[in-house]
Amino acid sequence: MTDVITTETTSTVIVATPASATVSVSGVNSAIVIPPGAGATGPQGPQGEQGPEGPTPEEVIFEVLGGALGTQPTFNGAPLFSGTYIKVGSLVHFQIQVDFDNITSFGSGQYYIDLPFACKYNYQFSAGCLHDISTGRDYPIFGHVFAGEVQMLLKSIDSQGNAAFNIPFAQGSPITLATADNFHLSGSYIAEEE
Repeated sequence: MTDVITTETTSTVIVATPASATVSVSGVNSAIVIPPGAGATGPQGPQGEQGPEGPTPEEVIFEVLGGALGTQPTFNGAPLFSGTYIKVGSLVHFQIQVDFDNITSFGSGQYYIDLPFACKYNYQFSAGCLHDISTGRDYPIFGHVFAGEVQMLLKSIDSQGNAAFNIPFAQGSPITLATADNFHLSGSYIAEEE
């Protein structure tokens, strides 16, 4: 393909061309001026020095608070809830362990646990497991939290026909809990700005 640019007066014409193009100039006092920095790309320069090492995130223990939306569970001593988190910027990863060994009443209503920081968005965490020690069965446990909240509502799963759906995790749902049972849940989320 050939493009022709004609000018009747003295003027500067800027032409953008591919690197492999040939440019011809004709006429009185004709010249090609190559602007500074134009031309083929040269080789890459040397690698710069590595910047300083950033802080190493540390696992932090936090007090796990929780309960039930109806009657609160009761315990012989402090609840056996434990949890840790790692926070890098606004990204949080948490893990929570709940042991029922010292529970005296499981309470009523859907269970909940508070996260270490409020969530920026709505989340459902699915990396949870309820261990039914008497039968040797494991049941999935989910946590759902709304944006701006720390209270994570706990859920399990049920099915009807070919459909599976979440149900509130409470005493008797999905199983009748016993003191030998326990559960754990973990997940990652973006925390709300502090």
